Order: sequence, then structure tokens, then C-alpha cells
Amino acid sequence: MSEVKNDYLVLGAANAPVQVEVFLNYACPYCATFYELVDTVLPKYIESNQVAVIVKHYDKPREMLLPGTLINANLDYSNPQRTLEIISELFKNQATWDKYSNHEIKQCIEQNYGLKEEFSNIDRSLLIIGEAIERNVTMVPTVFVNDLEFQYPREIFAEELVEVIEKQLEKAEV
Repeated sequence: MSEVKNDYLVLGAANAPVQVEVFLNYACPYCATFYELVDTVLPKYIESNQVAVIVKHYDKPREMLLPGTLINANLDYSNPQRTLEIISELFKNQATWDKYSNHEIKQCIEQNYGLKEEFSNIDRSLLIIGEAIERNVTMVPTVFVNDLEFQYPREIFAEELVEVIEKQLEKAEV
């Protein structure tokens, strides 16, 4: 299994035998669909320290994803637990904010979550962009389960995700 880089946001135990790394963008509807699996399918694995989910916001330069980049600029990575809660909520409510103007998004983030732009997030974003280029991540979401890659448009659904995780857990016991 490859060494995990840029693990600023981790759900679960960092040393879990199964590492689910997800490159996503908060404005991507397919990423919201995948993140729903994180919230509904993975909790039992996360709580039992079998799976760690590493969230990596990819500031991919596409017009439809720019709202996600604005949100990412305002997240407080020094408080990862709260940030993960905000991300989950943002994905659940994506349809209400994804068409906002830049100004409206900044207002929404400030009013609803008390967040302002974090200039340190620029460096963090550049590191994740560099990793995405290095790993040939061209689309969001891209999910790595240990070293197995699932890159959109090849989506991974709940049943398959559970199957892949179970197989990886079996390998880890050997």
C-alpha cells in the first residue's frame, strides 16, 4: 500500500488497514453522491478502526467546480472534525448553494459556519493539486481504496465499495 500524503482531513484511525482516499470537489454532484456513501455505508468500518477516509479537496480548474474552490479557501483545517461535519452538510445541501455567485458563497460560508478565507489553504491546495497530477487524477471524484483506483466516470456504488473494503480487510489479516 502506498504512503498516504496530504492527510489533513481523516475520518477514522489514520493507521486503519484500509485507506480510502478521495479526491473530490465540494461543488461536484458526483462527489456529493460518493460522499453520501461515506456518511451511510462507511461509519461501521470507520468506528471499528478498519477504514480511514482521507478527504482531499481538488481545486480542479473547471468553471462548474469554482464554487467548491471558494468553499475550500474558507475551511478551517486546524479543526478537522468540525471541517468534516461542514463538508458533510455542504454535500447534503449542495443543490441550495451550488449556483450562488462568488459573493453569495462567501456570505453563506461566513454566516452559516463562521468561516473566513484561510490563506494557508492556498499552500494546502497546491500540494493536493501536485499529488493529483502525480497520481494522474484527472476527474473528481477519484477514489483509491488502498491502491485500487476508481476514477469517474467509473463510479463506485455502495455494494461494490463494501465488497472492495471487505476484500482489502481480508488481505490485511493475512
